[in-house]
Amino acid sequence: MHIVPPRVSLHSLKEFGAHYLMIVLSILTALGLEAAIENMHHHHAAEAARRAIELELRVNLAEVQKNSRANAQSLQPINALAEELTRKIESGEPRPQLVAAIAQRVKASPINIGLYFPSLRHEAWDVAVANQAASYLEPADLARYASIYAEQRDVTTALPTLFLDAPRFVDAMTDARMGAADPRDFVRVLNQAAAAVGSMRNRLDDLQQGLARALAPGAAASGAAAG
Repeated sequence: MHIVPPRVSLHSLKEFGAHYLMIVLSILTALGLEAAIENMHHHHAAEAARRAIELELRVNLAEVQKNSRANAQSLQPINALAEELTRKIESGEPRPQLVAAIAQRVKASPINIGLYFPSLRHEAWDVAVANQAASYLEPADLARYASIYAEQRDVTTALPTLFLDAPRFVDAMTDARMGAADPRDFVRVLNQAAAAVGSMRNRLDDLQQGLARALAPGAAASGAAAG
């Protein structure tokens, strides 16, 4: 910024003071305009980032809800079969009949473990951080967005810890189809699969609550209604 003072002769201290004041006011005005333009730019950048982030979180919320329901649906038949076989074993039903019933059940309707998990998006947050628009957000908004994206990462990285022994499950289903299942071991495999699906569902339910909290009240309500 360069200010060129008027080329006039100063004949008195009063005149000098007036010209000096004019220069100072010009500089302050220019600085004020520059600050106002920069503040407006920051406001627009923050608002655009907020809209993109909340749209992305709504998409993630809908996906989490859909996958949580899918896990719940796959969990029901596993639990039902495990409970039915447990009752029959406890009642003393002969082993050959149990093995035949297991084979018939597996052949008629293969057991689907499920473990549905959404693809959680984070591009809008990454862009906001990269272009520094996130730093222009209100502190409360920045805190809740940062928290929910961290929670998403935690859920994603925790998936490998789910205690499902997939090879054992496949072996148990293979033995069942061939009529060679061990009823007690088969029930244990079913319970382990149910525990894995239940763990996944619990993680997604927790994440769903976190996403709802991270969104504005109106947005969270509309997202839950859509789900």
